[in-house]
Amino acid sequence: MAASAADSVPGRILVIDDDRSARMLLERVLTRAGHQVSLVDTAEEGLEQLKAQPFDLLVTDKNLPGIDGLEVLKQARSVRPRLRALLITGFPTPETKSAADELGVHAYVTKPFGVHDILDICEAAIQASREVPV
Repeated sequence: MAASAADSVPGRILVIDDDRSARMLLERVLTRAGHQVSLVDTAEEGLEQLKAQPFDLLVTDKNLPGIDGLEVLKQARSVRPRLRALLITGFPTPETKSAADELGVHAYVTKPFGVHDILDICEAAIQASREVPV
C-alpha cells in the first residue's frame, strides 16, 4: 500500500460525481495515496474548478444531472486540452465507450470498481500526463 504512494508523484485530481458515496470513496482512496483531491457534485461546479485551477486528472461520472459527463469532457478539453480524464459509469454502453474514446479519455471505468484498480488507473493517468512534452 505505501509502496504505491512512495513510487508516484502526488497529483491534483478533480472528481465530479453526484453520488456522495462514490465521491467519498474516491477521495479516501486517492488522498491516502497522497493525492490532492477536489470534490464537486455537479458538472457546472466542476467546469468552474477547471477554469480556476490546474489539475492533473479529471474523474467524472457519465450520468450527472444537467450536463452529462461526456459534455463535461468536451468542455474540459476546450479549457485544458491536455487534461487526462477518466469517465466512470454505472450504465456502460458501447455508444458511451465509443464517445469516451473519441474524446480521448485515459480510461472508461464501470461501477462498481475496485479501489486498487481505480488507484492504479488514476496514477497511470497522472504519470502519463507528466510524460507529455509541453
